[in-house]
Amino acid sequence: MKKILSILLALCMIFATVQCVFAADGESDEIIIDSSWTILIPETYSQQESYAIDTLQGKLHDVLGYYLPHSKTAAEKFIAIDIDYDGMADIKDNGYVIKADGNKVYINGTGVRGTLYGVNRFLEEFCGYKVYTSKLTVLPKTDCVSVPADTNIVYAPFFEYTETDWRSPRDWNYSVANGLTGGAYRRMPAYMGGTVNYLGGLCHTFTSTFCNADKYFDSHPEYFAFRNGERIKDQLCLTNPDTLEVVKSEVLDLLKAEHDPSASLQIVSLTQADNYNYCECENCKAFEKAHGGVQSATMINFVNQVADAVKNAGYDNVGIDTFAYQYTRKAPKGIAPRDNMIVRLCTIECCFSHALDDPKCKENVELMKDLDDWSKICNRIYVWDYTTNYAHTCCLFPDFGVIQKNIQIFYEHNVKGVYEEGNYYIEECDTEFGELRAYMLSKCMQNPYCDLDKEIDGFLEAYYGKGGKYIRNILDICTENAGDKSGHLKIYQDSKDNLHLKAYQIAQIDKYWESAKHFAQNDTQLKNIERSEISWRYWKASGNRGEFSLINPKRFDELEKLYADVVASGTKRLSEGQEWGDYLDCGLIRYAKPDDWKFYEVDEFGTKELNNLGKIWEAATKVLTAFGGFYKLFRAVQSINPKIVDPEYS
Repeated sequence: MKKILSILLALCMIFATVQCVFAADGESDEIIIDSSWTILIPETYSQQESYAIDTLQGKLHDVLGYYLPHSKTAAEKFIAIDIDYDGMADIKDNGYVIKADGNKVYINGTGVRGTLYGVNRFLEEFCGYKVYTSKLTVLPKTDCVSVPADTNIVYAPFFEYTETDWRSPRDWNYSVANGLTGGAYRRMPAYMGGTVNYLGGLCHTFTSTFCNADKYFDSHPEYFAFRNGERIKDQLCLTNPDTLEVVKSEVLDLLKAEHDPSASLQIVSLTQADNYNYCECENCKAFEKAHGGVQSATMINFVNQVADAVKNAGYDNVGIDTFAYQYTRKAPKGIAPRDNMIVRLCTIECCFSHALDDPKCKENVELMKDLDDWSKICNRIYVWDYTTNYAHTCCLFPDFGVIQKNIQIFYEHNVKGVYEEGNYYIEECDTEFGELRAYMLSKCMQNPYCDLDKEIDGFLEAYYGKGGKYIRNILDICTENAGDKSGHLKIYQDSKDNLHLKAYQIAQIDKYWESAKHFAQNDTQLKNIERSEISWRYWKASGNRGEFSLINPKRFDELEKLYADVVASGTKRLSEGQEWGDYLDCGLIRYAKPDDWKFYEVDEFGTKELNNLGKIWEAATKVLTAFGGFYKLFRAVQSINPKIVDPEYS
């Protein structure tokens, strides 16, 4: 048997070599890169180009099993890195061109990231290189690399700023491969192109980073918001000239300390604290009344003056950022942001089962009007978007159907930067599809018009194994039935309202999970499946569906199993609202729904008494359900539903 296997392996290698030789010698639409090629490099090169060269050489070694030498002297066959090439003048900053020309392939980039992005695109396009997570990279081995002879790829970044906060996007290599540029959750070194960094904080900087309430309120309460007849610490008074001078001075001091003149862009955020306690003093109310009756008027006027000071100080690569968020979301009239200002529009009130331009969603219609209004007066709009249920983050959140469409909408409305906020506390709460969603978001920000279905299928196979196709079926059903009974999906809602499914659909999805687990090829894939399945079980438990049905007396055991699996997954908190350090410690596991676990700590008053009542209810349930007879009958009837497809294994 060993001899037969050796012969077969040798034949395969010979066949592959013959293919390469014939393709190289004969007429072909393909260029074949093999050991006869070199990497042509410039006489002098930047640290970013040096890293790009090393990346290309190293990854090709991993693919081919041998190094292509690099040289400053042109050979007959080469891959050229940033060698003079016509047509680059029109390529946007951090873009690239990949072009085949005879036995030559050129990779040319612009800005500090373009060349490295071009190298990664070459590896992805022609070598199958995929960075699906920080721990899962696909790079198939082969004897030669085939490049179509007519290759002419031209890429310009769709956004100047792209950011998301899930786990893998914090990894440097992942970020480079998938085009993430923001510096809030990663600070990549200069040789990797660096990042676009917010100096002084990403958000909610008023009363904290700038004009700090603890520092100024006692001595200068007039700097702060006036409400209900008194000054409060929660927001600033934006028409007080002294408040303005304090913030101007603090911003300029920050730039003196942290400004990087070589960066493509740095940003300072001047944004309201996260509450609705805006100033209602006479001056603020009068200014707002004169500019459309909206609170954004005083904000834009205030930040404009800081932006002018920054520009006059010579900081040409600095953007001054503010929010269009909650009470500042609507655009003012008669006043416009300065050219060096960024307005970040936030989608917190929106529905995420329908695309933002869907006329059926009132909240989305209003958001789109605000986006249109801002686009008329501001040439640098960013969007802060949301991608999980912050009230019940362990639960499945089926927003997969709108991710690409919404990012396309942003681009088509001249948005320059996108931050896709997700489960930023994922290290303490990871029981869903975080890695998949992160990859989808990254790819769509890199190219809103990518073949997302292909990207999803590739990820599912690599991450979940051969059973990934069943996970795809689950996602499709959940996406089609996302939201509450009216079909709306919000980022702060009861977990049972994340989906609306019929009993047969629940049974079908259960079968798909079992099929996916059956086809797992190793422990890692199985753990990935089981981790994501927790979010499905959490949804069922929150609505007394499936095995958590009220007519199933074993549901109490199922709740205990679910809790044990949540804890085993490393989850310590279930929602954003749970205080840091207030970790999951439930004393009412068997008798409370998962949504309420965080409210019943072991030693909390009343928990013991509720447990005693739960035991009585559990005993009564056995009798009332005929010791599970009703549930067994229900499942038997359900199993003959022709809409339930049997799994593909016996």
